[in-house]
Amino acid sequence: MACNMSKRSATEKMLLTLSAIAAVSISPFVYFRWLDGDLVMAFIDAMLILVLMIFFLLVYRTGKVSTAKFLLASALTVAIVAIVAIRGQSHLLWLYPCMIAFYYILPPRPAGIICFVGITLIAIVLFPSTSVLGLFTIIFTLFLTALFSYVIFESYSKTNEKLTLLADIDPLTSAGNRRALDRQLGKILADQQRAASAVSLLLLDLDHFKKINDQNGHAKGDIVLVQLVELIQKYTRSLDDIYRYGGEEFIIIPLQVTLQEAAQLAENLRKLIAETKFANTITLTVSIGVAQYRTGETAESWISRADAALYKAKDGGRNRVITETDLATAVTINNGEVSV
Repeated sequence: MACNMSKRSATEKMLLTLSAIAAVSISPFVYFRWLDGDLVMAFIDAMLILVLMIFFLLVYRTGKVSTAKFLLASALTVAIVAIVAIRGQSHLLWLYPCMIAFYYILPPRPAGIICFVGITLIAIVLFPSTSVLGLFTIIFTLFLTALFSYVIFESYSKTNEKLTLLADIDPLTSAGNRRALDRQLGKILADQQRAASAVSLLLLDLDHFKKINDQNGHAKGDIVLVQLVELIQKYTRSLDDIYRYGGEEFIIIPLQVTLQEAAQLAENLRKLIAETKFANTITLTVSIGVAQYRTGETAESWISRADAALYKAKDGGRNRVITETDLATAVTINNGEVSV
């Protein structure tokens, strides 16, 4: 089932809007070309509208943005080549802005491949009827447009990636920050609305961390946080990501497992942390609350249930894992044993 527009990514919204506007804008040309008797061009325009509608539905129903963008760019290239073959060289001008657009909507490599294929097809189509100098000029200008677009957007992409990374990480621990967490939660909820599956999160809090800072200094406390995140990332690197939720609170998500399986993973992590020496001499324990996503709930509600379980773990003596199965019942895992 398609998710609500308000929960879609900015890229999805942009592509849906552009494809809808383009389809509506082209529609009158089908009618006018048909009235003028230009049935071939009317057919090509109708096919373009069909491709845009398929593109719109693919993004709207599946959210597969990357696949949809590649298919759209390929279809536009084929359409322009077909129009040039039918109506002549004057329609070639459409390919120049399209190539720039390809580098905007696609990664540099697939955009470059589509541009190369498009230029090759244009050369084949124009070769019989165009002079050598004219053909060389066309191919060379198309190549320069593709090359300059590649250089500009490759630089832009790398700069954007660096800025995004800096904006999404906690500067001390290099864990994800709240901004990155919110985006990940939004993605998970959108995926759950399209196809529900078991997914759980862990809310982890360091026990008596203030005492560690008071006894060892804040510099050592920072080292503990950094080493803790490194340990968790090493342990969970094939499972999920870690985000700094508060001062000494972290969220591990998404665990593609059931509630009980997530609880056992949390218990294994709790033991590992308890057995590790941080900053060479400091021992540390953690309390962990676990919650599995419930269909239709908000991210805030999901985290709130994990937080309630974490509170019970703290209230019950710390250094333990509690999984909240509902508001009234909790499953506690402590020292490898499960009790209700």
